[in-house]
Amino acid sequence: MNETKIGYYKINKLLWRWTLHEGADGCEIVREAQLSMDRVPPPLSRIREPKARPSKPSAKLTKPDPLIKFLDDIEMVANALGRFKTWLTAPETPKQAKPAPPALSPEETVPPFDIQEIPRAMRKEFMPVSATLMERWFAGELNYGRTSDETSAEINQNGERYPPSMYDTTTVKLDWILKHRRARDQYDALINTAIYTLPAQDVLKRILKPFKASALLDAWQICGMKQENLHDHFQFQYVTVGSSLSQKLGELVGAQFRNNGVPDDLTGSLGAFNIYASIAHVMIHREGNGTVAEVSAIYIYVKDSYDFTDKAGEVSQYLGHWGQNGVIVLAYNGAMSHINKPKLYFSYPVAMGNPKVKGNVYYPIHNKDFREWAIRHKRGGDFVIYSDRKLVRIDPPLKVYL
Repeated sequence: MNETKIGYYKINKLLWRWTLHEGADGCEIVREAQLSMDRVPPPLSRIREPKARPSKPSAKLTKPDPLIKFLDDIEMVANALGRFKTWLTAPETPKQAKPAPPALSPEETVPPFDIQEIPRAMRKEFMPVSATLMERWFAGELNYGRTSDETSAEINQNGERYPPSMYDTTTVKLDWILKHRRARDQYDALINTAIYTLPAQDVLKRILKPFKASALLDAWQICGMKQENLHDHFQFQYVTVGSSLSQKLGELVGAQFRNNGVPDDLTGSLGAFNIYASIAHVMIHREGNGTVAEVSAIYIYVKDSYDFTDKAGEVSQYLGHWGQNGVIVLAYNGAMSHINKPKLYFSYPVAMGNPKVKGNVYYPIHNKDFREWAIRHKRGGDFVIYSDRKLVRIDPPLKVYL
């Protein structure tokens, strides 16, 4: 690390593998540069749940009640006037103005890179879904778990359950997830093997026993058509897919390091995640002297937490060096991640070429940087991702003796 040039890995987009640059082709330390967190947060936005479709849609459309329409029109005008008044009285939003001419010439300064520019850099690495999710995080209300346990329990900094706006059920699609081979393989293992195991049957029995006196069961209707309720009360099996971004970086020095660890859009979006199976349709009936529940259909979906919470007592996770043109990983940092020595991470910005040229400098990014930004701006919302659900018919049905 005392050499003038430092080795780093960069993604070769043609071969989609890490390429090592070292020696004269390495990067250099830029001690005077610092990651910016000064850019004004984006407008506050909240993801709203889509309206549930009626179980029995009417055969034809009917005209709205005139009185209701009249009241709706009044409300719409009032809302518009309210927004106009807010706009008139609001202080002018600071613009990303060109920096004032410094005492030194522009050639002697390092152009700034703001943490909110990372989504744009993600798109340059072919990570559009990852970029969308990170932009959603920046635009969210302040929401985070104080510990990893509270994050897992979906309890925020106020000791309260995450608000409804912190559940995203529309951005990530299961069909898109299953286009990735590693996810498709685990999905196949789930529906072909995992749901038939004895542990899965034991969980099914525990869930269905309170419904022993029922004849038919529609879990989605029982849960009020709420995905989180379905997951909490009827989920019975899951499989795990992939590695997190920090784990990917640690894979760089494996036996075939140049082919390992390259993050794709699925890594950037979900990292290591689970594919879940929940009960959908059940028929319960008497058989001999006992009661049998036959699960004829299940729901398959993905749930994941989008957060920047570190485990207590551990150094904040290294997420790579990011700059305007994408991500690189210092070879040294990859090695320290592989041998689980994060305290030895190299945390200086580095430059490839002239550091005075915008885009040549890459900055070390950790979970703690996003948390620092959130505390500073009172924004940044950790949230829970649910993919859409896939209904899978089970033939023959899963039989559980109650």
